[in-house]
Amino acid sequence: MATGEFNNFNKIAQALTPACGQVVRKTALDCKANIQARIRSNGQIETSFMINSVYTVTSQSSDYRGGENALPEVPRPTTETEAFVAVAAYYGMYQNYGTRYQPGRAFFEPGVEATRSGFDAATAAIQRAIEEAAQ
Repeated sequence: MATGEFNNFNKIAQALTPACGQVVRKTALDCKANIQARIRSNGQIETSFMINSVYTVTSQSSDYRGGENALPEVPRPTTETEAFVAVAAYYGMYQNYGTRYQPGRAFFEPGVEATRSGFDAATAAIQRAIEEAAQ
């Protein structure tokens, strides 16, 4: 008869939130970079304000720069498994969606979609690690 500890649930549960938090922070930074890349590829850089106004906010940090004509910073998330990516340029919405006078040149949603595969791969790696630890 074997004796000893074989239930690793508490160890797995304690490691899960920090691991997910790392994925969330990396995904937010990747998303920011993808949105900025889309702004560049759309040729939406006249003053560099909009591209430089893309920022991330996590429970641990923010790279919001603000400035004149910037929208206020979004509130900081309260958990490490949340993050926000935002555009502080007040005219970003008009550039992304367009107006009745100009067509939109989407950068936000395509930037988010470009980030999806990296996020999916990272969450799959966490799932594999959990499955291996549970064996």
